[in-house]
Amino acid sequence: MSFKTHALRAGAFSAAALLALTACGNGDDNGDEPDDDNGAAEENGDNGEATAEGDTLTLALFGEEPYSWLDESGEPTGATIAVAEEIFSNRLGYDLEVEQTDWGNLITGLNAGHWDVVSAGMSINAERCAEAAFGEPELIYQTAFLLEEGNPADVHTFEDLIDADLDVVALSGGVESPWLGEVGVDHDTVDNAQDGIDFVEGGRADVFALTAASLQAMAGDSPGLEVTDPFTHEFSVGAHTFRTEDQDLIDEFNEELADLMESGEYLDIVGEFGFTEDQIPPIELTAQELCEQDADEVAAEYGLDD
Repeated sequence: MSFKTHALRAGAFSAAALLALTACGNGDDNGDEPDDDNGAAEENGDNGEATAEGDTLTLALFGEEPYSWLDESGEPTGATIAVAEEIFSNRLGYDLEVEQTDWGNLITGLNAGHWDVVSAGMSINAERCAEAAFGEPELIYQTAFLLEEGNPADVHTFEDLIDADLDVVALSGGVESPWLGEVGVDHDTVDNAQDGIDFVEGGRADVFALTAASLQAMAGDSPGLEVTDPFTHEFSVGAHTFRTEDQDLIDEFNEELADLMESGEYLDIVGEFGFTEDQIPPIELTAQELCEQDADEVAAEYGLDD
């Protein structure tokens, strides 16, 4: 199938604007009057919940390889997008529209009704679980640093950055920023992954902390720079994100996801984007556990803390 894509460029649609639109009622994202084929909230009822085949679901992506991004022709691609297409479109019969926005807008826009699902590999944690619902776990993440080739400061973990006297940036709203704060590392934030890469390439920052898979995919060949070996600061698992009231949609998704996981088709899909069996969580692991329990205790319970 082909997606209908509405790319929201950085800064074009802020979280404040989303909140303002929520107060005024749901309209088209660009401020125009909604038409008949734009936005699942208009088509599927007042609560925005899609309940029948043929309805339109709007997916939000972030623009971070290899999870979800727009390719050179403006078409959505990536591991999470491929999974979403297989489940929502091929198996459940929904029509899909895709919009790109900054990371900080993803949950805000979801709850404002501007999209129905976030397909960006968002890590499950208690803070986010208080604001949104997650499908079952899909991909285990590790962290890495983008920095000067040769790693002259010899930094490999967040703790190494404490006394390193380096300018560090992380993604606004990403898990790396609070982790840096927890260990006492002063840092700045950027709205999107490419800005973080550009900061290091342009000398405005010494280190950009992000998921290892993203840095390898987006900046692994950058001249004069290198991506450090992956490390685990805290057990982190990503999944699709939903509004809490859309339980029927979540249940539909989870049923098909379980089938993909059990059959091995899930690995076939995400393997096309470089993910391996080691990055697939145990099928018994649930989003509820990651929402309600300490992440590292969950990892130990499943033997994933090595």
